[in-house]
Amino acid sequence: MDAAARLVAKFRTASAQDLAPALLFGGAYFFFNRLAKLAQRWMQRRKAAPRSRKAEGTKAFYILGGLLAAALGVQGLCYYRYGPLFFVAEDAKKLDWTGADWRAALENRTVAFVGGHHRAGTTMLWRSLAGHPAVASFGERRECGLDFSEGVFAQDVYPRFGVGDTKDANPLTMFGDFLGAGDAEAEEAPKTGLGKYALGRVEDVYWTENHWSVSDASQARLLNAFGYLWERRAKPPIAEASVLLEKSPPNAVLARYLQAVVDFPTDRRAAEPAAATTCAAGDKACDKKLKKKKRGRRDAEEFAPAMPAAPPRPAASRARFVFVSRHPIANAVSHQYVTTGLAIPDLVAHWIAVATYAKTNEAYLAHVVSIRLEDFCASPAAHLLDLWAFLGLEGHDAATAAAAAKSVRPDPNAKHKAEYCGPLVAGDAAAVAQHDFLSSHFGDQIERDHNYTIRDWC
Repeated sequence: MDAAARLVAKFRTASAQDLAPALLFGGAYFFFNRLAKLAQRWMQRRKAAPRSRKAEGTKAFYILGGLLAAALGVQGLCYYRYGPLFFVAEDAKKLDWTGADWRAALENRTVAFVGGHHRAGTTMLWRSLAGHPAVASFGERRECGLDFSEGVFAQDVYPRFGVGDTKDANPLTMFGDFLGAGDAEAEEAPKTGLGKYALGRVEDVYWTENHWSVSDASQARLLNAFGYLWERRAKPPIAEASVLLEKSPPNAVLARYLQAVVDFPTDRRAAEPAAATTCAAGDKACDKKLKKKKRGRRDAEEFAPAMPAAPPRPAASRARFVFVSRHPIANAVSHQYVTTGLAIPDLVAHWIAVATYAKTNEAYLAHVVSIRLEDFCASPAAHLLDLWAFLGLEGHDAATAAAAAKSVRPDPNAKHKAEYCGPLVAGDAAAVAQHDFLSSHFGDQIERDHNYTIRDWC
């Protein structure tokens, strides 16, 4: 298929979400193009027949007023969505504590991480956990300036897996589908997009305590980014909090790495791989890597040390983890509301990958609990009391838990189940074929390893 046909096919399957950026910039181009033409026409008339200074001043006032209104409108929209922190420089949104300062602060505090699948109820669970008066959290989006109040957006220590809907992180290859070029490079590039990041290469996705970047500097940099938001909200401030809460779905995959960073120093950290300085004659791959190094770039493979035997579960940790899962089909249907180009089987395969990483991590985490969204929503107050106890919190009762869980929906899968099962029950051939595929390819594994049923869900 040539480039034009690829582009037409992509356009036909595009959703409103895909077209929104193009429409926005197209509208801006049209507006400023018309503005330029009006200014040009005004200049021509001015040369042909000079007008009064008052008329000229009025025209200039309208032009400048239009530009100012457009700029203020964009700024106002950003303020409405993200609050005042949107206008604060990134470097200013960090504390200046050292690693030693953080280790002292965490002697009698816990850093709690909520993780799981995207679209699996992590926000609902996080909001309920944050209802305890001794839990410090980032607050809602306008309080912290972050989409979904997720700490992964605030930091630059580890990859922002799942953010966006791009196939890869390389702008030179991300349009390979349109142009028919760069397909091989795109296939090899890290998959970071929502609904597919966990299907990428293990060395890109599965960061553990063996990663070379586990260090005092990473500990301070990460916690300073989170700490600014905990401290700024001050409900309660760090000094008065018992638990410092952060939520990002990829925490379920990155849990071992996060535990190692929070618990640093540790003697289990792998050393950063030594950089090669010379290449064997004719080794073009080596030459290419060295050239990238000289330009300050490195391939993902160069960051990945040899994987040693995993260390035993630590006896204690400053970090605690809460993983949440949701029925894989309901989770896949929910993904399709915010992603494009991913079929239900693709999303279920990704669900299995995330669930497998999370289950593998549990054996190496000092403190971890997993909960199903369906179980939590069935009796949120009771489960919330258990989770608060797991985090080491005291002084809570059923009334406090009920108030914190008041926004929990009793059946979070009802809409998605109706949407998926409706055509299936009606005998739609495509729906039946898709369900048979899911049952035959994934049903046994999901039921055996993750305690969800696929075949009889409808």
